[in-house]
Parts: sequence; structure tokens; C-alpha cells
Amino acid sequence: MLLYVVAFFVAVFAFLKLKTKKKEDYQLLSRFFPDKNWSENENEPVDLTITPFNIDIPQERIDDLNKRLDSVRMPTPSISTSCFRYGMRTEYMGELIKYWRNDYSWKEQEEKINQFNHFKTRIEGLDIHFIHAKPKAGVEAKTVLMTHGWPGSFVEFLEIIPMLTDPVSYGGNENDAMNVVCPSIPGFGFSDPPAQEGFNTFECARVFHKLMLRLGYKKYYVQGGDYGSIISIAVALLYPSYVKGCHTTMMSARPEGTGILRAICAAYFPRLLFNDQEKETILPFKKYFTYLFTETGYFHLHATKPDTVGFGLSDSPAGLAAYIAEKFSTWTNKAARDTKDGMLDKYWTKDKLLNNIMIYWWSGNITSTMRLYKETFGGTIMFEMTPIKVRVPGGFCWFPNEIIGACKTWVGHKFPNLIHFTYMKQGGHFSAYEVPEDLSVDIRAFVRKVENRDREMAANETVDVKFSHLDRFDN
Repeated sequence: MLLYVVAFFVAVFAFLKLKTKKKEDYQLLSRFFPDKNWSENENEPVDLTITPFNIDIPQERIDDLNKRLDSVRMPTPSISTSCFRYGMRTEYMGELIKYWRNDYSWKEQEEKINQFNHFKTRIEGLDIHFIHAKPKAGVEAKTVLMTHGWPGSFVEFLEIIPMLTDPVSYGGNENDAMNVVCPSIPGFGFSDPPAQEGFNTFECARVFHKLMLRLGYKKYYVQGGDYGSIISIAVALLYPSYVKGCHTTMMSARPEGTGILRAICAAYFPRLLFNDQEKETILPFKKYFTYLFTETGYFHLHATKPDTVGFGLSDSPAGLAAYIAEKFSTWTNKAARDTKDGMLDKYWTKDKLLNNIMIYWWSGNITSTMRLYKETFGGTIMFEMTPIKVRVPGGFCWFPNEIIGACKTWVGHKFPNLIHFTYMKQGGHFSAYEVPEDLSVDIRAFVRKVENRDREMAANETVDVKFSHLDRFDN
């Protein structure tokens, strides 16, 4: 009973503190993140060149990988009853390594990946890799900046890109066609890693905004999951006059003000806050937080000493694959941790798993990808920025197996202008990779709502101008 009393007073204190918080000044917000050169040569000249990029891994590097796969030293066999609760199982890794060595063809996959238009450009001392896909000539298109997360990469978007650039071929309307820009976060994929401390998600937001301006896009949408959602929100916060709308699939924002009191009450009266779908993923709170505790050990490791574990993951392809593939198990279906196969074969082909893993292996950047946690969550920046609202139109796609549970009320706290919220029947953390068609339909629906609303507002403004003109003459 004492615990509930303490929780009540903590909630009241938090409410009063947040209620008195000063109003955000969005015009000044971006000034907290000034331009910086992240290379070792801070005085290098600015280079605005955009250069086509082609992925071409030399055969000697492929041979080196095969030698490493031939000499893998497997760890102690998995406990027969532990399922995936202890992490990746030796049985599955044995199968994956065998397939990787004998059946998987990187050159075939490389050719497919190179069918997209890849480019590089230098921004703030870093070579930024990105895919830039456009609809066929003559189609008037909106533009969306799509950002991946960890342990994903740009390959998560290879199936959804054509669904957005050519919606007609997937049952959509030509009016929904989009230009799609998919960059690799600095330190991920084929983008350079920052050579200096301090590169967090807000610094990344500035780099990506510069990329969009360099490509000629003065108005665009932002979309993403995992880090992609955090970076998309950061872009919308820093540059609201450029961002037409922000669509995400993951939300880390939590209740504030009276919402804290409602959350406490919802533990006993769920319908005060959650509908049936939300309730199943978040309640009881004890079960939800236990799940988060058991599935987020990696997070603490990355946010404290990312470089240490990077030595092992950079040297062993099997270790790297196990570390990444295990996340594609429990983050795709929460029930997978209680199965012996981790449901990996149910949701993912081995080619799709390996395509993503190979981006990490070829670039040798697993350490720099983990550093983003250190820079973003190792300090106070996220705590300072989290309470600030996103004022641009917001859209959220709720997936039942997203590792971080969310409800419409909590999302609405972050997005006061939330105009679109969809409950999906299937899908987890890697939604763009797992259910690209479902996600593409939702993105198009969100953009359509924003565009329609903008047209209605423009029409109303025109009517107001006409009537004010008549009023002047009537008087």
C-alpha cells in the first residue's frame, strides 16, 4: 500500500513540474545543434558533389569470409530446454552458417541491391550513402525521407521502395507516388563513421536535412522505426517548416502530467487508457517491464562500452550473425523466445537475414553503429528533448509485436497534431522488412490525409481572402 501512496505523490510532483515547463521555442531549437565537421580533418573544404555509388565487394574479401566460416569455433551447446530465452541457439546457428557458406551467393544479392540508384555525398566531413528512388517521368510525386534503425540497414527498405514510387503496380493510385530517399545513418552501412565524440540522433537529423536540401527537396515527409523513428522525430522538431508530416512505427514517449495518474489507475482499470489491443501488449505493467528488462541488455551495453564488444563482433562473422539474427527473432514475435527455433524460419528467409548481416560485415562498422546509443542515451540529450512536442502532422502505425509498447494516448502526448493512427493485425519491430505492403499502404494513407487537409486549409484561406475583400468595399 505504501508503494502506491509514494507513486501517487511522485505522479503529482511530475505533473506540476511538467505543467510549469516553459513553452518550446522551435525557432531557436535547431541552434542547439550547430554545424560541425565530424571527420579527423575539421578544416576540410565543403564538397557538394553527389556521386553515383555501386556496391562491388572484391572476391578476395568473399574468400576471406568463407575461410572464417570454415573455421568457426562453436560455443557450448545450447541447453535443450532453454529455447531462445538464453539467446541464439547453437542448432540454428549451425544451420545458418552451413547455408551461408554453401548456398548463399553474395554476388547474386549484390546485383539485386545494385538495381537501386545508390549515391554518396559528403556532409559535415562524412561520406553519406543513400538510395534515391523516383517514380516514372511525368508523375508528380511527394517526397519521403525513410530512416532505418539498429540492427537494420537500408536493405530493410528494398521491398517497400517500389511500393511507394510505383503504387499503381501494387494496387494503389498514381497520385500517391513518392520520391524516396533512404540514407544510411553515419556509422551504418556505407556511410562514414563519425571520427569525433558527440554524434547523436539530433546531429544525424541535421545531416539528413542537409541531404534533403542538397537533393532539392524543400518540403518532405519523414518516416522510420527504431532509430528511424527517433531521427524522424528529431528532423521534425528541428526543421518543422520543411517537414510536412512525421510517420513512425515506434514511440518511446511516455505519459506526462495527468497521463501519469491515468497510467497508475489504468493498472487497475485498463479501459481508462488502453483499448483491447493496447492492453494485451502493455498490461500487466509488471509483465511488460519484465519483458523489456530481459530483452534490452544490449541497450545498456551499447550505451556504456560499445567499443569493447565490437572487437569480437568485428572479427567473427558467426558472432556478428548470432548477435544480429537473435534480434530478428524476439523483436518480430515476442512469443519466439519460448520456441526452440526462435520462429526465424517462419518470418525470415535466410537470404533476407544474411543480406542485412552482410552490410554490417562488409562495412566492418558494427562498433560505430553501437556508438550511436552511447552518444544518444549516454548523456542527457534525450531526457532534455523528449518532453518537447512534435507540432507537424503526425502519423503512427501500431504493430502488435513492436518491442516497445505504445498506446494512442501516449503517442498523442508527443504529437498534439496526431491525425493518423492505425492498428495493424500483424507485424513487429522490423515492419518495413517483414510486412512492407501493409506499411506502404499506411504511409500512403497518412500522406494522403496531410495533402487533403492542406488543400482544404488553402481553399478556406482563399475564401476568407475573398470575403474580406468584399467586406472592405461594403463598408
